[in-house]
Amino acid sequence: MKKIIAPLVVGILALTPLAFTKVEIKATYAIDKASLPTTIDLNDSSEEEIRSYYADLNSLSSEERQGTNLLKNLKPILKRNQKCFTYGSSATTAVWQAYEIVDRDWTLSPAKDIEGYDASTNKIVNYKYGTGDSSTNPYIHALYVNRDKTNGSKAWGDHTQKNYGHNQEHIWAKSLGFEEQTNDPGARGDLMHLWAGNGRVNGQYHNNFYYGYVDKTKDYKDAGNDYEYLAGNLRGKSKTFGGSNDIFEPQDADKGDIARALFYMVARYNFYSGSDDEPINSCNPNLEIVNDVTSWQKSGYTSTESSTGKIGILQDLLEWNRIDPPDEWEIHRNNLMYKNFSNNRNPFVDFPSWADYIWGTSSNGSYNASPTGSANPASDEISKGSAAPVTPSEEKGGLDIKTIIIIAAVAVVVLVILIIVFTKLSKKNKKKALKTVKKTVKKSTKKSSKKKK
Repeated sequence: MKKIIAPLVVGILALTPLAFTKVEIKATYAIDKASLPTTIDLNDSSEEEIRSYYADLNSLSSEERQGTNLLKNLKPILKRNQKCFTYGSSATTAVWQAYEIVDRDWTLSPAKDIEGYDASTNKIVNYKYGTGDSSTNPYIHALYVNRDKTNGSKAWGDHTQKNYGHNQEHIWAKSLGFEEQTNDPGARGDLMHLWAGNGRVNGQYHNNFYYGYVDKTKDYKDAGNDYEYLAGNLRGKSKTFGGSNDIFEPQDADKGDIARALFYMVARYNFYSGSDDEPINSCNPNLEIVNDVTSWQKSGYTSTESSTGKIGILQDLLEWNRIDPPDEWEIHRNNLMYKNFSNNRNPFVDFPSWADYIWGTSSNGSYNASPTGSANPASDEISKGSAAPVTPSEEKGGLDIKTIIIIAAVAVVVLVILIIVFTKLSKKNKKKALKTVKKTVKKSTKKSSKKKK
């Protein structure tokens, strides 16, 4: 018995220190759909708030605020307290539900239509997400749908590749660097590049091809041949570099948005520091934007510390960032993400010029690969947008129904008073009054005709 007990005691004593040793568990990417916010702040961030978000850059040398050094130093800022979502095909996942807010068309589906919206605070309280029915089904700002056509895309509409059907469009195709099939939150469910997009264009035209200008002197396909409102989304050979690989060119209205989403992905998911507190894998990839079409791989792959996930074409993307700057909708989406969903920002929506400080400039087909400056969040110009989503009447400078009724009532009262006064005038004075009115009408008619000429 002693022969058995003695070794047992020794073993227990040997393991005892381990019981009191602090075991470090690295924080992983949180969240799932249960963490979607029910109180939603629709107010845009102030200039001071935006500059403060990037304040960690202020103490760095100018060399550390340009080129790949800027990407390296942006990464910890974008990663800090970031929330990510589980990506999945189920229509009730957090990503589908988040589209109701982050990709909402605020003109066709204004905030005032949302139950729980408080105009005095510009916030929504106790928001209830839809589950695939029509309970919460706003119009959305889907990629690839022409803005000059009636936008029929709804959050819980057709999720196929037909008509206005839309699906979850990875702007950075997941097969280009984080293909490993996993439902763990991370790059696959990062809403900064996971937008609602027309399903037909996503599946048949974008697929996982690189982005760039299509050479229209060669054979190419236009999605407008399938549906008129998808015209301008092209697939063909590269105008910039040629080659045998197809590339995808989105409609003009989406070019800058797509470029900035891709720039964000490289700033958030890179390995330029040579170290990371999370392993490089499908959730936390190592990404790079390249300036050619030859590195495109048809089959999916997952990046490693030494092998990047690649996308292009850099030269064309830089030009798209310049010719299609952030509009109010894109700026507002960035703020909605920061205040309610991801807890981080897209620096290239806030400061579009930072793309040039990293990769150089592209203009009219010419490309300069040298950084044009260094980022300065304290003084660089910030993209400007509206403080809140506007209703169609506000956007066009229209009047609400109450104001129209008041004006009409006042006009009726004034007209009645004039009629009473006119009836009490003598015949002589009535003639004078009518003569004066005729002269006034003639003068106003002459003035208006001169303006027309």
